[in-house]
Amino acid sequence: MRVEPESLYERFSRLRTVVSTWEIRYNQLPAQVLAHFDAADLDSIAGLMVEKRRLEVLIPELQDFIRKWEENADFERDGLF
Repeated sequence: MRVEPESLYERFSRLRTVVSTWEIRYNQLPAQVLAHFDAADLDSIAGLMVEKRRLEVLIPELQDFIRKWEENADFERDGLF
């Protein structure tokens, strides 16, 4: 069975969903740090801080990627819609 490839528009939509998920996760981190702080779990706090720094880099990079390529794409002209 052959599966039709998804359109470029759908791929960008999925990438925006990934960014939104990362932003939600990023916003949840402070509450988790506090919970681990109350439990004196410094190893988990360190892991969360690594995750926070990684998301601080990944989110804007992926947003820039999406913005750059969507601005240059003409979905209707190229049949990508």
